[in-house]
Amino acid sequence: MTLEEQALSLLLRSPRLSLSQILELLDVGDAEFRAIAARNTSVANLLEARQEGTLRSEAPAPRRCPSCTDWFVPYGSARFCSDPCKSIGRLKRAI
Repeated sequence: MTLEEQALSLLLRSPRLSLSQILELLDVGDAEFRAIAARNTSVANLLEARQEGTLRSEAPAPRRCPSCTDWFVPYGSARFCSDPCKSIGRLKRAI
């Protein structure tokens, strides 16, 4: 899977972005997108789910920060609630 295919599969999961916005963001042409969808089944499945309206968005779940034990809603795959807590986590891991 190429980097473009990985980016497409991630962006196609977002119900907030239209297909034209995704193609414009990645600077991918129509013919190139069709070729990617033909050879990559995960991209094709995501595109089909978007067309059928069955693509579900996952709500972020609150998570406890391993450094300060406060609850926070992570952005992406963030493990820590803030940069200082991330630094503390790195220091604890180094010791």
